[in-house]
Amino acid sequence: MVDNTALAQFIASFGSLNGYGSTVAQTKRALDTGNTNALEQDNEDVPIFKDALAGIKAVKKDGFTVDGIININKSFVYSKEEDPAIPGHLRNSMYNSDDNIAITIDTAGKDHYFPPEVVYKADLQKIIDEFKHSAQTKQDAWLVFAKLAKLQPFQDGNKRTALIAANAAYNVWEKENYLVLPFNELDRAEFTINLMRFYGATYHSAENKFFSKMLELLPNDNEQIYHKHINEQKALNPKTVKLKPLFRNGRKEMRR
Repeated sequence: MVDNTALAQFIASFGSLNGYGSTVAQTKRALDTGNTNALEQDNEDVPIFKDALAGIKAVKKDGFTVDGIININKSFVYSKEEDPAIPGHLRNSMYNSDDNIAITIDTAGKDHYFPPEVVYKADLQKIIDEFKHSAQTKQDAWLVFAKLAKLQPFQDGNKRTALIAANAAYNVWEKENYLVLPFNELDRAEFTINLMRFYGATYHSAENKFFSKMLELLPNDNEQIYHKHINEQKALNPKTVKLKPLFRNGRKEMRR
């Protein structure tokens, strides 16, 4: 029997890569009832929820293989905003200008990472083979995530594809010990910063440095067990308060 709390926790983590706003509790209700009305309806939560389930179903069918990874991305068809124009298509900017991408890797938007112009099935197979020849630990599975995300094999949905693929590599389906991103937003932001640095690294030593920093921010088993039992986020105090952001972006202070 599927543990819907654990699955909901994973979907919320998966969705956090694209601004998913529903709580774990709301996500669990959607899983329990089969009705997405339980989710936040004013953003992309419903399409992301459907993408997550479709991606998991695809990789369960095909396993941690080249076709399995491609079919994860191929199943991302529910979001007009977040999903690739050609799902499952390996990028080839030599004939498709939409495949010519660069990833901003600094907050000022001045530094960019340029992934390979053409991605081949052999590039995916190399990542799979490296995992299969490793000790296949949780750390090795997270390295699958980092390497796939850096490769940027698809037009869009690469980090989400990589997260499901890493879980498939670690074979979480029976024990439901999903690989999830940091729960704390500041930790998740720092994790993302180090992932951007991993993208920009041109030497293995630099990649290893930033990957190690990413690992330090991930929740341990006890944290995952604890968060499985958190059903609702605390509501803000209803009185009007002045919000004072630590990081300024030129906007005026808001009141809630």
